[in-house]
Amino acid sequence: MSFTTYGDYAARTRDSFDRQAAMRTLGIAITDVAPGRVWLTLPFRADLTQQHGFLHAAVITAAMDSAAGYAAYTLMPEDAGVLTAEFKSSFLAPARGSRFNVEARVLKPGRTLIFTEAVAHAIDGAAEREIARLTATMVVVQGRADVTG
Repeated sequence: MSFTTYGDYAARTRDSFDRQAAMRTLGIAITDVAPGRVWLTLPFRADLTQQHGFLHAAVITAAMDSAAGYAAYTLMPEDAGVLTAEFKSSFLAPARGSRFNVEARVLKPGRTLIFTEAVAHAIDGAAEREIARLTATMVVVQGRADVTG
């Protein structure tokens, strides 16, 4: 599927992502950007685990939501901002690994709503397994300085 992009969408996406204090705090980094797609990575951190020692679902969800939002953002006009309208996450396996990769893609772009999905994988040595999926609806926000400025 080919998508329409605006200006230097990749630099704009990376710049916006880098302004997220939450992603920095969680150690989540953007690794690649393409039209309608974003890849993130995060290392395992013991201080972000739940009671059984797995990376907490909230951390994985935050990464998938952010990836999905930025996949949508790559297709938005230069004066637009992105907000999440809704998402549903499903966990297929415990978040056990030395690092985690998240890949998000746009399923259906629109002028106001963009439908996306994200998939999280746990990496442990050479082994990689899918641990979670998220579907989300992103809103294209224009004309609001508190979102687009």
